[in-house]
Amino acid sequence: MTFRYAPEPEPTAPRERRTVNGVGLAALVVGVLSLIGSVIPLLNYVSGFLAVVGIVLGIIGLILRDRPRGMALGGLVLGVVALILSIVLAIVYTVGIATVIGDAVEDARSSTSPVPLPEPQGTGPQDGPTTAGDVAVAYELSGTVATVSAAWTSLVGEVLGTEEAEAQPLPFTREVVLPGGGSDDERLILVGTGGPEAGDVTCRILVGGVVLTEQTASGPAARAACVVTADEVRAAAGE
Repeated sequence: MTFRYAPEPEPTAPRERRTVNGVGLAALVVGVLSLIGSVIPLLNYVSGFLAVVGIVLGIIGLILRDRPRGMALGGLVLGVVALILSIVLAIVYTVGIATVIGDAVEDARSSTSPVPLPEPQGTGPQDGPTTAGDVAVAYELSGTVATVSAAWTSLVGEVLGTEEAEAQPLPFTREVVLPGGGSDDERLILVGTGGPEAGDVTCRILVGGVVLTEQTASGPAARAACVVTADEVRAAAGE
């Protein structure tokens, strides 16, 4: 009896190691993009999700057999760094933007806060200077805005009071009389407020062509306010 031996199996060829790791390359590209986006305001909110994708691709690239792992490892590291930066800088940018907006709101509120006008005070004649000590005072509003809302100290009957006028074209001028014999603490006020468009508003109070005070305001709803006392007016007039 004869025995036949099975033929020996042929040796298998060694598995060829691939030279390109496509997943690792994708992880590296995504990691670079997410790292760049993480330092850009607003874009860094999205780059965090892109960094997570890069991390996942990097892990997959590392566990693939017989493929180079250098790019996969680089993509994984870049993804982790980009994720941390996107979170930290998102918080920093959010706080900074909120601070800027808050400051802008406060500035807008302060620029539109009402300027107090004087209560009726003192006595005097209704029309131009008629007695010794009366002083003519000129009000002027000018600027780059189209119209202004004006408010100024004037004579109401025989009492110093206030008047207002809306949508007045520039230049705006008025003249009032400061009666003689009144208190030196009386105040004369001129206020000009522009519209919502940006521009400049300038107010002036003059006596005999001499400017006693001049103020300028700029921006949307710009408000310029000029104030002088009766003592300053009389001193300018040589009283």
